[in-house]
Amino acid sequence: MSDKIHEIIAAYLAGESVSEEEQQVVERWLQEHAGEKDMELLQGMFWSSRLMREKAVGRKEFVFERMEKEVWRRQRNRRIGWYYSGVAVVAVLLGVALMFWRSGMEAEDLDVPGELQKMDVSKAYLKLNTGEVIELDKYQGVMIREDSIRIANADYTLRYSYDSVVPLEVKYDTLMIPRGSEYSIVLTDGTKVFLNAGSEIYYPVAFSGDQREVGLKGEAYFEVAKDECRPFFVQAGDVRIRVLGTSFNVTSYPERERIETTLEQGRIQITNGKEQVNVVPGEQVVYNKKNDRFEVKFVDTKLYTSWKDGYYKFDQMTLEEIMETLALWYDLNVFYANAEVKSLEFTGRLRRYDRVEGLFKKIEQTDLVEFELNGKNVVIRKK
Repeated sequence: MSDKIHEIIAAYLAGESVSEEEQQVVERWLQEHAGEKDMELLQGMFWSSRLMREKAVGRKEFVFERMEKEVWRRQRNRRIGWYYSGVAVVAVLLGVALMFWRSGMEAEDLDVPGELQKMDVSKAYLKLNTGEVIELDKYQGVMIREDSIRIANADYTLRYSYDSVVPLEVKYDTLMIPRGSEYSIVLTDGTKVFLNAGSEIYYPVAFSGDQREVGLKGEAYFEVAKDECRPFFVQAGDVRIRVLGTSFNVTSYPERERIETTLEQGRIQITNGKEQVNVVPGEQVVYNKKNDRFEVKFVDTKLYTSWKDGYYKFDQMTLEEIMETLALWYDLNVFYANAEVKSLEFTGRLRRYDRVEGLFKKIEQTDLVEFELNGKNVVIRKK
């Protein structure tokens, strides 16, 4: 479902004004998708939402209550359950209910304490080629000098530039992002890199020669500056990515068995030294470290890139996979009291900058699992 459809339905169900044209757009969309799995849940709510709209003006919590009750009533009637089917149907709870967050719903509407609404994500460390390590959050707005290189540190972004000519000696810096944080960097060629939690990038302070190359551990989204004379390379674990000018996401955590590269725009080539894969927009290449093989498939790229835009998008993703992502972002140690809950699947959106307690609370409203959070340790058990 497109973000625009999300926003229109959210506004409509919450009693906010929508134009006749917007309502017709949603109605056409629902008719086109009639018969698809679980779509009748959303269709039923939209078509019969007049009562909700009348009572929900200024009371969005009423919408949540009615939506959740409707989901479970319909699922009982259809004999569909999260645990028994192995598929967690959250087309409303996490697919539609959470979209209210994009239509202006604040954390207090979810009964999340004010002190838990946001998290500090500004931690990052810059290791200069001299070996000196700088704690960047303590030097916001400060210009860092490195010989003829200028490094501006502002708005949680490093920006590299040089005074006049490119330095002849190639020197490398490393930007390190701990768990629970994020940072961005603009390299001297104009390439922008968004770094996710638990990641680091190794790069020259200025590019020289006929190619540009960086090294990556963890996850990063690249917006590579076009330069047909100097291709851009990313070494991510066992794979090497050749870029001419494009936007793509790479996930290459050393402890994981897979390296995922997802292309949004442009073109790239990926090789493991034995095999080369050409990638087009909308494709994802997954490299399996165990069997040294590539798998190529078309995907919804937002599932793999939305983190840089401030939210997580899931599509029938298992709870184990979701918690793998959230554990890095919130710096958590995850334990499962019941192994079977790992395979529950969820579809929806989560705001990236909310405190994790609020997210756990929403998932618990499914009555499938519960979370016990103690410091950085979280235990998940079925209800």
